[in-house]
Amino acid sequence: MYAILTNSQFRFGGGDLDEFYESGRNTIRDVIAECDRLGIAQTRGQALDFGCGVGRLTAPLAAYFDGVVGLDVAGSMIARARETHGDLCQFSVHLNDDLAMYPSRSFDFIVSLLVLQHLPSRALMERYMSEFVRILRPGGALVVNFPARVPTPPPLPPWNTKAGLRKRLGSELRHWRVSPDYLYRHLDWVPEMTMTAIPDDDVRSIFKAAGGEVSFSTEPNTDPQGTEDRIYYVTR
Repeated sequence: MYAILTNSQFRFGGGDLDEFYESGRNTIRDVIAECDRLGIAQTRGQALDFGCGVGRLTAPLAAYFDGVVGLDVAGSMIARARETHGDLCQFSVHLNDDLAMYPSRSFDFIVSLLVLQHLPSRALMERYMSEFVRILRPGGALVVNFPARVPTPPPLPPWNTKAGLRKRLGSELRHWRVSPDYLYRHLDWVPEMTMTAIPDDDVRSIFKAAGGEVSFSTEPNTDPQGTEDRIYYVTR
């Protein structure tokens, strides 16, 4: 759960499980309400949650759509999602760099929040942006977020400090496949995440080139670390 919602209460398996899943239900409720306001995704056939994790957003979609698919690169996440929500949704491990397994116009609704910015390159982000539009049915809705600005990460603490030594030791031990759970608990290690920004004008141009149209975007939200982020509602 901590890998999905980086709230300290969820570290080491802690936190309130009901609160975790309730946050997903609230997010989907608000997203669907926004789609209704915009008049998009009014056909409620098939939905896709790309980067679904343990199904925090996927499961609530089953209350609105006839069929729901969740895709994630992490087999452990998919195993937990199937265990918890397998009666509601279909979950699959996704290791490809496109969505070629789905024909064009397959889904009425696609959601991918807090996912694409962590892909290893902007080129791959743009490929998925185009793929999402391709597999979206006319009048459907794609709901996706992008950071427009990502601050430069602070330098590592000096190696001869406790924090600096822990940081370097944790990364080195993980390279040698030491259990993340051990590193979390004993070295307070947190894995580094790729964070790629795409400016607002570029996001709109990429979707337009793919045949999509941004119906609405939220006002920029800036988190305490200085990352500026928007959620986009795209239709075809």
